[in-house]
Amino acid sequence: MGKFKISLVMLGWVCASCSNRIIYYGRSYPPTEQVEIFFREGDVGEPNEIMGKVVYEVSARRRSEKVQNKIMAEGKRKGADAIIFDDIELTRTGSKTGGAAAGAVGRGGFLGIFGSKTKYEKGQQVKGTLLKYKKNVR
Repeated sequence: MGKFKISLVMLGWVCASCSNRIIYYGRSYPPTEQVEIFFREGDVGEPNEIMGKVVYEVSARRRSEKVQNKIMAEGKRKGADAIIFDDIELTRTGSKTGGAAAGAVGRGGFLGIFGSKTKYEKGQQVKGTLLKYKKNVR
């Protein structure tokens, strides 16, 4: 039974490490209902403070609307009044898959073919700055 539990924990860890993830560093406030979106710091009209930075790593196949909504939801949870989308970067990760082998024994000896394959997956990394308007800081 012990080996089964360890296997189950390992499977969960592997699945979690492959999933999309949001990384946030900063302060948190009570959740907000609405978050404004900006792409340049100069466009923000309200006096504000930077409350934190967010990075979202996701597959490149994910639609931009879903990515934006996910970051906005995280901003609301953290209590942000606005988000500045700082950078959108395409990434590429590789993972080595198992090797393959084939062989035959004949009069001349052993003939074999060996190899492994590296699979590359395209991703995107979206970075943002979460802002809290000074009028809403208590």
